[in-house]
Amino acid sequence: MPKLRVPPRVSAKQGDDDLKLAALTRDDVAKRLDVSISTVRRLEGTRLHPSIDDKSVRRFKASDVERLAKEMQAEQRSPRNAQQAVVRAAEMPKGELAALVFERLEQRHSLSEIVIALRVPPEDVRELYHTWLVGLWAGELQRKEPALPARHTDQDVIRRVTPVQLAQLLGALPAKQPTRISIARMLGEFVIPDGPETDGGFVEYRNLAELGGFDVSGPVALADIMARVGAGEYRVSAYGFDPRGLRWEVFVRLSEDPS
Repeated sequence: MPKLRVPPRVSAKQGDDDLKLAALTRDDVAKRLDVSISTVRRLEGTRLHPSIDDKSVRRFKASDVERLAKEMQAEQRSPRNAQQAVVRAAEMPKGELAALVFERLEQRHSLSEIVIALRVPPEDVRELYHTWLVGLWAGELQRKEPALPARHTDQDVIRRVTPVQLAQLLGALPAKQPTRISIARMLGEFVIPDGPETDGGFVEYRNLAELGGFDVSGPVALADIMARVGAGEYRVSAYGFDPRGLRWEVFVRLSEDPS
């Protein structure tokens, strides 16, 4: 068991006891509080005080997390805090409000839940929902003059794979190295004028809805992808952090029976 970093005034025995009690990871805390991991990070040092072992892994005491969960539930029910939330939402920078709404959209909160929690008008939530759902790529394609990547090199050729081939790519991800898996759903195609260099002066670009992604630290099963997105046609990307760079990016059609 890794040894806890113990401040000078704390005995080694106390440090060992704290380490035994601090068994929850950030992911565990996020699930218990029904928030994102980024929210857990923001709570650290103010409402959460994790222990840090010699591998720089943060661990949280279950008792501290339960206490915070009860406090957050009480805050949501408090009329006074609800009124304060209205004021905070009105004074909040647009970027911060968008981040809070996006965070709840990623957690699949309903419209009423978001409005009640953040005190934001429903029409503002709907506008942010549209932006969140459309994403960067599809939103750019809807512009009058979209900024499009060059499609004149071998790297721009779309690589299509079967579900079996995707499973092999996922299974071959390097062990103990962080990789982000990002997924976008194929919605159709845009046909856009692209000058005389293309046949007929037009080129097709795929209309994608970004669905977000998740981080892994080794191989992952195709079933994990299916459990998140279900059947359909997708672009799946694997981005490595060590070293940094795109590992691969493919298009695939998934069915309920991936075989």
